[in-house]
Amino acid sequence: MSIEIFKGPLIDSIGRKRFSHSLRVMETAVELALVHGVPVKRTRIAAILHDCGRLKDCTNLEKHFKRRNIILDSDSGLNTNLHHAILGRYIAYDRFCITDIDILNAVRYHTTGRIDMSILEKIIYLADAIEPKREYEGVKEIRKMSVKDLDEAMMMSLGNTCSYLRSNKTEIHTNTIECLEWLEKDRK
Repeated sequence: MSIEIFKGPLIDSIGRKRFSHSLRVMETAVELALVHGVPVKRTRIAAILHDCGRLKDCTNLEKHFKRRNIILDSDSGLNTNLHHAILGRYIAYDRFCITDIDILNAVRYHTTGRIDMSILEKIIYLADAIEPKREYEGVKEIRKMSVKDLDEAMMMSLGNTCSYLRSNKTEIHTNTIECLEWLEKDRK
C-alpha cells in the first residue's frame, strides 16, 4: 500500500500544515522502526494516519462521535486535545480501510499511551513527540534515547507530559499515568 493514496484525502480533511507534520512523524517513525526491527510498511501507515482525526473542520466533532457510536470516557471528554486520537482510530478504519489492530491502536493511543503498548505504538507515540519541528525542554534527550531504548524514551516523554500538564493544571489521562507506571514497573 503506497502512502500516496492517503495524501489527497488527508490534505482535504486535516490540511497541508498537519499533513506536513504527519510526514515528519512518518520519517521519524521509519528511522525508529529500522533501529528497533519493526516493519517499515506498517510503521509508515500508522504514522501518516496518526492525526487523521484532527479535522480542519472540527466545529461539530460530536456528530462524528455520534455517527460512530463513540462514547468518551470522563478523562478524554474533559481534554479536547485527546479527541482526535479517539476519532482517528475510527477514521483510519472506516475511511482508510485499515484493519490491522496494531496500526489502529497506534493511532488511538498516540496521545496518551496505555498499558501493554506494542513496539509500533511506542514508535508512533515517540515519533509524534520528537519529530524534527518539536521544540521543548528535554526533547533532544528523548530523541537520543529513542534510538537506544524505547521504553526509557517513553518514560522520559510521558514524564515530561505529566510535568507539563501538572504545571498547567490540566488533568492527566488515566492511560498516561498507567502507562508510565507499567513501564517503570517493568524496569524494576
